[in-house]
Amino acid sequence: MTIFVLGTIGSLINVILFLRRQLRTNSCCIYLLSSSISALILLSIGIVPQIYAVYNFSNPFTTISSFCTARAYLNQTCAMSCRWLLVMACVDRCFSCSSYARIRNLSSVIMARIIIIIINVIWLILPIHTLIYTNIQPPGNIACIFTDKTIEIYHGFYTIIMGSALPSLVAFICCLFIWQHFQERRRRRQIIIPNNQVDRRKRLRNQQIIFMLLIQVAIFIVSTIPFMSFNIYKAMTQYDMIKSTDRKSLEAFLRSLAELLVYLITMSFYSNTLVSRTFRKELIKLFQIIIICHRQTNRRRINPLNIATTKTTTTIPMTITRKTISSMPRAFKTSINNI
Repeated sequence: MTIFVLGTIGSLINVILFLRRQLRTNSCCIYLLSSSISALILLSIGIVPQIYAVYNFSNPFTTISSFCTARAYLNQTCAMSCRWLLVMACVDRCFSCSSYARIRNLSSVIMARIIIIIINVIWLILPIHTLIYTNIQPPGNIACIFTDKTIEIYHGFYTIIMGSALPSLVAFICCLFIWQHFQERRRRRQIIIPNNQVDRRKRLRNQQIIFMLLIQVAIFIVSTIPFMSFNIYKAMTQYDMIKSTDRKSLEAFLRSLAELLVYLITMSFYSNTLVSRTFRKELIKLFQIIIICHRQTNRRRINPLNIATTKTTTTIPMTITRKTISSMPRAFKTSINNI
């Protein structure tokens, strides 16, 4: 429940902040924006059914076959998209650090949007086997598993390689390359002596975005290790024909725990706030806008007023003094005297 609340709030704020003009012009932030959207969907699909199962007797994950299949597919799709979008953010920073102009041109907002579409399409297609071979485990409806042993072995190695080992390796290599690039720039004093104030601000912003990315990669690698270890264990014990009910229950618990740790990747908002000064400034501006809008809404609200209507009568004096008559024209004087 805590991971769901904190992750949802953090991912929503991430989406809002990365959509702001100061950050959305950076190609790396476009990848982080898409990764935050995938994280939101992942939280909704992955944790909401578990929260529902805690407060209700029946768990839809282990009682409704269609829900079991759909959740397994969407959970796999969103988790893989979230990871590989983060990896592509690292690759994008490597492109921007290159000394070749053609490679640097790959680090652009337009290219980022194209790659995001390609990644989402790929991860909508690759986990298609989960829609076909996933079902509730009989007897007892303990968990939602693969019905075919061969597909389960394939899925285990596929998850280890594509979901844990390969993205972690690529992200780690990219981080080493980025760190080496920073060391070279410090030696050349390009950061210490900027050309002008605008270039200095741009470089500082890019540097803080890279620090945000490095922290997210570290969280991703740490949270993926238990999940990868469990999948390796499952692959090694796949052909154990006799498994007691207690062992199956323990495996289901460990699987749920490993999957729960994977959701730590959705906590990137809090690491971004701690690391990046630019991110904190945009967050403060967002809160200021919310406060101003709230005050304007309160001012525009019209409170009902009890207005007491009273009748007023005006009395016209009928006495006319001689001074008033003397100041009147001659025609009026004669008419008044006749009265």
